[in-house]
Amino acid sequence: MSRTTVRLSAALVAAACALAVGAPASAGATTREAAAADAACRRGPEAITAQAPNLYPENLTWDPTRRAFLVGSARYGTISTVGLDGTVKELSPAFGIVSTLGIKIDLPRNRFVVAYTDYWIRQAMPLPQPPTSGVAVFDLTTGRLEQRIPLFEDGGGSFANDLAVDAAGTIYVTNSVSATIVRITPDGAVTPFVTDPRFATTTVGPNGIVWHPSGYLLLALYDKGTLFRIPTTGSSATGSPAVRQVELPQPLIGVDGLTLKPDGSVVAVSNSIGRVAGVEGGVDAVTVLRSRDGWRSARIAQRVEPWSVSGPTAAATTPYGDYVLSGHVYDLMTGQGPTPAFTLNRI
Repeated sequence: MSRTTVRLSAALVAAACALAVGAPASAGATTREAAAADAACRRGPEAITAQAPNLYPENLTWDPTRRAFLVGSARYGTISTVGLDGTVKELSPAFGIVSTLGIKIDLPRNRFVVAYTDYWIRQAMPLPQPPTSGVAVFDLTTGRLEQRIPLFEDGGGSFANDLAVDAAGTIYVTNSVSATIVRITPDGAVTPFVTDPRFATTTVGPNGIVWHPSGYLLLALYDKGTLFRIPTTGSSATGSPAVRQVELPQPLIGVDGLTLKPDGSVVAVSNSIGRVAGVEGGVDAVTVLRSRDGWRSARIAQRVEPWSVSGPTAAATTPYGDYVLSGHVYDLMTGQGPTPAFTLNRI
């Protein structure tokens, strides 16, 4: 029996991927070609180049309702969609002189939530406002801003960086210049959730955070490269969560974004961007961690070092593979540019 090789054009693969996101199919494809193209699409392109001059996205998430990525903007404070073909469209306009950083979708409540701050902008120029950080809540269907929840504006450090949402809709927010994680309940009440001296920093500390369905948070410290397990149910005798450092084979200095995959593993994205703020030893790498003991310890299941594009900051899990964002944030922080595009690369 002869073996037939099906050669796929980039256009055919693009057509199959377009079909996957709801666009019309290409008319000239054979059944075999279409099936092969569909399989290639389900793996997703190895790299997505998004043309968006000077957008500088720092974080992303996958929106299953649009079958596209949502990204923020460290420069403009907008929210945009990014298709598998790299098409960028603004979804939500800027709502102030802020950077939009961590972003999470909360499907049960048809919303997405975003951590915002003027911390980076304030380093570059004087601003006609007090230090500003918080969480913005948007309608998922329309992209309309529904609520701004100010945080960390008591005269102390103000750098809301990332957030996580639990099953009940409670939001947990990191402040990268503080040892306190803040909690926002579904009714909008804001309270300190946990303060731990191990989170303290003089540079950039608490950063990526994810909520695990077993009832705890995983928190990454950028400067120390450590990971912490923080229960969201129950507490110690003092009334505070019993925070435990996760045992890792090695520190992950410069660890930025964390992403929990459906199989229970965690993608940790690290970079060397923090050298601008005095954090030395960070490397551009992507590490997949796995745990057999409920994240009391973890092992490295996969590590790509160096990452193919400098300055990776976050990852998103999609039906087409796991993608890592490199938004050229370092260029923004150091005054380089202009930057015409950013990339998402499949792990």
